[in-house]
Amino acid sequence: MGMRWKAALGFVLAVLLALMGFAGCGGKAEGEKVVVKIGLTAPLSGIGAGYGQDIKSGLDMAIAEINSKGGIKIGDTTYVFELVAADDEMVPEKALSNAQRFVLEEDIKVVWDPTANTIQSLMGINETAGEEFLIMAYTSVPLYAQKPNKYMVTLPPPFSVYVKDWITRALTKGWKKLGMLQTTGAYGELWGKTFKDAWTKAGGTVVAEAPASYYTETDFTPYLTTVLAQNPDVIFCGGPSEPTALVIDQARSLGFKGGFIVIDQAKLDIIEETTGMEKLEGCIGVLPVDQSLWPATLQVMEKFEKEYNRRFTWEAAICYTGFHILAKAMQEAGSVDDVAAIRAAFAKGNVSVTSGEELPVEFSGINDQTGALFMPGTSVIVEKGAFQAGEPVEWWKQ
Repeated sequence: MGMRWKAALGFVLAVLLALMGFAGCGGKAEGEKVVVKIGLTAPLSGIGAGYGQDIKSGLDMAIAEINSKGGIKIGDTTYVFELVAADDEMVPEKALSNAQRFVLEEDIKVVWDPTANTIQSLMGINETAGEEFLIMAYTSVPLYAQKPNKYMVTLPPPFSVYVKDWITRALTKGWKKLGMLQTTGAYGELWGKTFKDAWTKAGGTVVAEAPASYYTETDFTPYLTTVLAQNPDVIFCGGPSEPTALVIDQARSLGFKGGFIVIDQAKLDIIEETTGMEKLEGCIGVLPVDQSLWPATLQVMEKFEKEYNRRFTWEAAICYTGFHILAKAMQEAGSVDDVAAIRAAFAKGNVSVTSGEELPVEFSGINDQTGALFMPGTSVIVEKGAFQAGEPVEWWKQ
């Protein structure tokens, strides 16, 4: 073979390789389909690993279902999805590093992040010209909605939706003295300030404050000793479910007979597995997922628990549903990599509207200014060994 032929062949191969490299949004050709990579930075190890794995499993299930049905079609091209997950141990610097690698090295345009402590670091870079990416945020912190990021969508309801109902339930039971032992970090600090202000405004008193890191501590006795010394009627607590269960269990072991107000990240049904229902008597929190009134929640839960051999949670349910909405937004936008167009598509037509008959979470749209999806919040109290649900609150109508 002559030198000219070798040079020509080399050029052709280079062109083919380049075309394959740019086949999709951070993806590669797979037959006639193009793989779209979605990033996930989450605590996948350590004490918060269960929470991170719930997020990941919900996304895995949605992606597997969409891909099994042939993916999504835009024009003449069919796209399937791949989740690229990275552990950040809920450390902002690690989450930032993960996101930068996703975007700069793998050309990923959508990054899922389920913790308020790490989302803030991503919000500092995702609007950078030429490096834009969409944050799919699993956070209930209302502050982020008040200072919107143009390329962010938030999934669960803001935690403020629960405050009024929880305080009413607590005061009705005659609880006036509150001890605070919620998780530290941006999420816990904002929750603590919001609840303390509302509690005192409603006529209650805060007798002790001893926040602790639910991601590093396993013995909460020193914090509980500080709180219990002030003889509270009720303890405000919570972070990931597993360490929250430790707080409640250890409080009961120390002789505390009062109630608990458990912030929305912690799930009472998961806590009950560790503590037993008896220790949860008087606990106020978020309605367990298996108490949902949406038919599809229980249907998807059965399938999920069979396939993934783990308990179905609201994190899994909401992210599963959220991914289906994301896929619809890409189809509406006519693109898997135009971040501005995808974000704008969430507000078009019925893209962000889901039915509880078909998907485990019923969303009613999106606030296009803040990026907050409309999902109601429902509180619950444990009384006489059973979950007693309140009325769903459609906070976006208030």
